[in-house]
Amino acid sequence: MRPPEAPMTPSRPASVPGLGVGTVLLVALLVSSVVSALTLWWLQRQLDTALWLRPPVMVLDLSAPARSAALADLPARLRAYTQAAERLAAQGVLVLERNAVLATPPALLVNEAEVPRATP
Repeated sequence: MRPPEAPMTPSRPASVPGLGVGTVLLVALLVSSVVSALTLWWLQRQLDTALWLRPPVMVLDLSAPARSAALADLPARLRAYTQAAERLAAQGVLVLERNAVLATPPALLVNEAEVPRATP
Protein backbone atom coordinates (compact mmCIF):
# COMPACT_ATOMS: atom_id res chain seq x y z
CA MET A 1 0.00 0.00 0.00
CA ARG A 2 0.93 3.43 -0.62
CA PRO A 3 1.33 6.01 2.01
CA PRO A 4 -1.39 8.67 1.90
CA GLU A 5 -0.43 11.58 -0.23
CA ALA A 6 -0.16 14.98 1.24
CA PRO A 7 -2.97 17.28 0.13
CA MET A 8 -2.01 19.45 -2.78
CA THR A 9 -1.80 23.11 -1.92
CA PRO A 10 -2.29 25.45 -4.83
CA SER A 11 0.88 27.14 -5.81
CA ARG A 12 0.80 30.92 -5.62
CA PRO A 13 1.81 32.85 -8.67
CA ALA A 14 4.73 35.16 -8.44
CA SER A 15 3.78 38.47 -6.86
CA VAL A 16 2.64 40.94 -9.52
CA PRO A 17 3.26 44.50 -8.53
CA GLY A 18 -0.11 46.31 -8.51
CA LEU A 19 -0.84 49.89 -9.39
CA GLY A 20 -0.70 52.09 -6.37
CA VAL A 21 -3.39 54.56 -5.42
CA GLY A 22 -1.07 57.43 -6.26
CA THR A 23 -0.52 56.15 -9.78
CA VAL A 24 -4.25 55.76 -10.38
CA LEU A 25 -4.92 59.27 -9.11
CA LEU A 26 -2.11 60.69 -11.25
CA VAL A 27 -3.47 59.01 -14.39
CA ALA A 28 -7.01 60.21 -13.57
CA LEU A 29 -5.74 63.76 -13.08
CA LEU A 30 -3.86 63.64 -16.37
CA VAL A 31 -6.87 62.33 -18.31
CA SER A 32 -9.13 64.90 -16.67
CA SER A 33 -6.74 67.73 -17.57
CA VAL A 34 -6.50 66.65 -21.20
CA VAL A 35 -10.29 66.32 -21.53
CA SER A 36 -10.81 69.72 -19.89
CA ALA A 37 -8.28 71.40 -22.19
CA LEU A 38 -9.87 69.88 -25.29
CA THR A 39 -13.35 70.92 -24.13
CA LEU A 40 -12.19 74.48 -23.43
CA TRP A 41 -10.53 74.71 -26.85
CA TRP A 42 -13.68 73.43 -28.58
CA LEU A 43 -15.97 75.82 -26.67
CA GLN A 44 -13.69 78.77 -27.48
CA ARG A 45 -13.83 77.90 -31.19
CA GLN A 46 -17.63 77.72 -30.99
CA LEU A 47 -17.77 81.15 -29.31
CA ASP A 48 -15.40 82.69 -31.87
CA THR A 49 -17.50 81.31 -34.72
CA ALA A 50 -20.73 82.54 -33.13
CA LEU A 51 -19.34 86.05 -32.61
CA TRP A 52 -18.01 86.14 -36.16
CA LEU A 53 -21.41 85.16 -37.55
CA ARG A 54 -23.45 87.29 -35.12
CA PRO A 55 -21.42 90.19 -33.72
CA PRO A 56 -22.61 92.16 -30.69
CA VAL A 57 -24.87 95.09 -31.62
CA MET A 58 -25.09 98.60 -30.17
CA VAL A 59 -27.47 101.36 -31.26
CA LEU A 60 -26.34 105.01 -31.23
CA ASP A 61 -28.99 107.70 -31.03
CA LEU A 62 -27.54 110.67 -32.91
CA SER A 63 -30.80 112.61 -32.80
CA ALA A 64 -30.75 112.96 -29.00
CA PRO A 65 -27.60 115.13 -28.84
CA ALA A 66 -28.76 117.07 -31.90
CA ARG A 67 -32.00 118.04 -30.13
CA SER A 68 -30.35 119.04 -26.86
CA ALA A 69 -27.21 120.75 -28.16
CA ALA A 70 -26.65 124.34 -29.13
CA LEU A 71 -25.91 124.86 -32.78
CA ALA A 72 -22.24 125.64 -32.05
CA ASP A 73 -21.80 122.42 -30.01
CA LEU A 74 -23.45 120.16 -32.57
CA PRO A 75 -20.35 119.32 -34.69
CA ALA A 76 -18.29 118.42 -31.59
CA ARG A 77 -21.05 116.15 -30.23
CA LEU A 78 -21.58 114.41 -33.55
CA ARG A 79 -17.82 113.93 -33.88
CA ALA A 80 -17.74 112.38 -30.39
CA TYR A 81 -20.55 110.01 -31.36
CA THR A 82 -18.78 109.08 -34.59
CA GLN A 83 -15.52 108.41 -32.72
CA ALA A 84 -17.37 106.28 -30.16
CA ALA A 85 -18.93 104.28 -33.00
CA GLU A 86 -15.52 103.77 -34.61
CA ARG A 87 -14.01 102.57 -31.30
CA LEU A 88 -16.89 100.12 -30.83
CA ALA A 89 -16.50 98.87 -34.40
CA ALA A 90 -12.77 98.36 -33.83
CA GLN A 91 -13.70 96.10 -30.89
CA GLY A 92 -15.96 93.98 -33.11
CA VAL A 93 -19.30 95.61 -32.30
CA LEU A 94 -21.84 96.29 -35.04
CA VAL A 95 -22.98 99.90 -34.54
CA LEU A 96 -26.36 101.00 -35.93
CA GLU A 97 -27.94 104.45 -35.96
CA ARG A 98 -31.16 104.74 -33.95
CA ASN A 99 -33.19 106.06 -36.89
CA ALA A 100 -32.28 102.97 -38.95
CA VAL A 101 -33.67 100.64 -36.27
CA LEU A 102 -37.36 100.00 -35.88
CA ALA A 103 -37.19 98.82 -32.26
CA THR A 104 -34.43 97.98 -29.80
CA PRO A 105 -34.16 96.82 -26.20
CA PRO A 106 -32.99 99.66 -23.93
CA ALA A 107 -29.88 97.68 -22.97
CA LEU A 108 -28.53 97.97 -26.54
CA LEU A 109 -29.00 101.72 -26.76
CA VAL A 110 -25.87 103.79 -26.11
CA ASN A 111 -27.02 106.95 -24.39
CA GLU A 112 -25.36 110.34 -24.20
CA ALA A 113 -23.71 109.70 -20.82
CA GLU A 114 -21.82 106.69 -22.23
CA VAL A 115 -20.23 108.62 -25.09
CA PRO A 116 -17.07 110.39 -23.94
CA ARG A 117 -16.91 114.14 -24.60
CA ALA A 118 -20.43 114.18 -26.01
CA THR A 119 -21.77 116.43 -23.28
CA PRO A 120 -20.33 119.85 -22.51
